[in-house]
Amino acid sequence: MVTPAEPVLKTKMEDMGSLRGPRKPAAPKSGSQKIMQPAEIIKASAEKEAPGQNPNQAIMMLSELVKRKAVQLVQLGNTLFIVMPKGGQTAEFHTATAENAKELVQRFKVLPQTLKQMGFKQAVSYSDHPIFVRMAKETGLPWKISKGMQKIQGQQKPVYQFMLDL
Repeated sequence: MVTPAEPVLKTKMEDMGSLRGPRKPAAPKSGSQKIMQPAEIIKASAEKEAPGQNPNQAIMMLSELVKRKAVQLVQLGNTLFIVMPKGGQTAEFHTATAENAKELVQRFKVLPQTLKQMGFKQAVSYSDHPIFVRMAKETGLPWKISKGMQKIQGQQKPVYQFMLDL
């Protein structure tokens, strides 16, 4: 038998491989969270957007609109898009979310394809929050953004309109 001139040394990984046992599944990513039910999303969003008001009223109202087929719900992650057909092939949508702004931007990137698959040719939404202007731009989609005034809860407020051809 021939002996090697140099001893064969195993690396730590090779030597300990048999002693480590089976691998454990990777821990979930820090940003991942459980998928919520639509009512939970609406409640979380309503509590954030309109503190002090009863979120169950929003859930009941939305439930009635769904039953009458006046709106459709599209859930992407923990964001819920409330889609209202508006004559022809236009969809007006509103957003309820339990996600942060970065995740919401990702949801806005996916929504147009979903609306297109539903048969719509144009998407439109409104918001009185300027942060949505920045988020719309971050999607990289060709949103047409205009600013106007609208009466909200008895007060004239600036409102942004977002339009996107699908």
